[in-house]
Amino acid sequence: MNKIKKRALGTNEKVYWVLDQKTTTQFAVVAEIDGNMIDNAWRQALNTVQKRHPNLSFRISGNDYATVQFNHVDNCEIPLTVIYSQSGESWNSVLEEALSTPLDITVAPLAKAVLIQQPGKSVFLFITNHSIGDGMSAAVFIKDVLTVLSGRTIENLLPISTLDELAGLSLKEIENEDLNGFKQAKGHLLPRPTINIERLKLSSALTRKLIDRAKSEKTTVHGALSAAIVIALNIKCGADLQEQPVRILHPLSARSTLGLGEDYGLLVSMVTLPYTPLPHHQFWDFAKDVRQGIASTQTAEWIKADINATQGLFNNGLDLDTVVGALYAGTAHEVMLTNLGKLAFRSDYGNLKLASLWGPMVLTLHPLAQTIGVATFNGELTLSLTGLAPSQSLLEAIEQIIERVCNTQEDLQICEF
Repeated sequence: MNKIKKRALGTNEKVYWVLDQKTTTQFAVVAEIDGNMIDNAWRQALNTVQKRHPNLSFRISGNDYATVQFNHVDNCEIPLTVIYSQSGESWNSVLEEALSTPLDITVAPLAKAVLIQQPGKSVFLFITNHSIGDGMSAAVFIKDVLTVLSGRTIENLLPISTLDELAGLSLKEIENEDLNGFKQAKGHLLPRPTINIERLKLSSALTRKLIDRAKSEKTTVHGALSAAIVIALNIKCGADLQEQPVRILHPLSARSTLGLGEDYGLLVSMVTLPYTPLPHHQFWDFAKDVRQGIASTQTAEWIKADINATQGLFNNGLDLDTVVGALYAGTAHEVMLTNLGKLAFRSDYGNLKLASLWGPMVLTLHPLAQTIGVATFNGELTLSLTGLAPSQSLLEAIEQIIERVCNTQEDLQICEF
């Protein structure tokens, strides 16, 4: 592997660096695995896969937009905590605590892992800072770890460029002088308020119905879930659909659009869209509207324009609080819907079998917002809800709406829910 000792942060990476001065931007993806391996085997697999992905040996230094940079650190290990628990014991509280405890961005690596060993089952929690990677990166990392545990070999990858450069934009060179590690803002490493996580898995039968029906209606699972979320939130809040839009923040992967592979990097753009369906609107028409709104952003030109617009925040000499305020105002939302899509990973890894994947699970800059993470693997769709005060039974309400629209031939009106 050709190592890079340092490189400037790209535009989207700088966004998370800014946010890290006010809060934590780490997130998690979790794998439930049938079978067990000894702790040391997991330790060695983590070390091997970390070498494959250069971003997992970075720390951040620098103290302003012009000098902030990734620095590669040799021989830094991803911290691994091993917990032994009873069969079937929930891992929610373990992840809630891990997400509440921030990572120090000045110390490599910007990731940590927790392995829960239960009789005949393993749960692997991978938590990473958002400046170095996205949800798909974390899912690929887990797949790579399982691949190594199965006895197969993997090759190390070359350092990945910033999304700016991958989209065809130039990136300002960092200065040559050596920089001291960035000093965290006072109190930055204090734990966040209590994080709450809820989870729900759709049955394989309902997952198949949803995929097939969305396809026949010329929309996507993501579009259908977005429509169900808007309806469920309005039902839970008892609000008039026409009073106030439900804003959904959609993280959109650039991997397919730009022809990227399975590198570990921050390869997403964000778009926030407001939804105000009228009572007489039909569910599947609503889902199609969601798809069309998102599809317009799935081009190389849109990604480039979005990066260009964000670069303006870092090129005008604005102070940190002003930039944070702009990011806060520009990303206001009620729900972030982060969807890993249908993951074409294998399930068998020697003595281990990947049973299910959960996440991404993350808190955003907005304290009242909730994150719904979606992953479809092995024919089952998982839903996770993360927030400081998540709406009670929201996932169950979404499931009930999906069941109704998939089990009837008619296209139900919004007012029928």
